Amino acid sequence: MKRAMFIKRVKIGAGDALLYKLSDPINETTNVVISAVSSSIGGERATIFPSTDKGVITSFKSLAEAKNTLDHEAPLVNLGYEVM
Repeated sequence: MKRAMFIKRVKIGAGDALLYKLSDPINETTNVVISAVSSSIGGERATIFPSTDKGVITSFKSLAEAKNTLDHEAPLVNLGYEVM
C-alpha cells in the first residue's frame, strides 16, 4: 500500500500547508506540500505541489487536486495513499 507520512506544517502565503513524505512518488517526487485554500472565485481546494524535504515548493505546477474540500488528506486518499 502507498503511504504518505505527515512531516510538519509549513507557511506559504495565506493558505494552510502541510509537508508529507510519500512511500511511492508522484511524477518522481517523494516530498510534497499540500495547500488548502478557499477563495470566492475558485472555491475550496486542496492541491499537491512538489517540494524539498524542508517544505519549500519546487514548482507551482499541481501534481493533484481535490476540489470542494479543505482536507489536506483528500487528494492523497484519492490517489490511493494511506495517510499516517
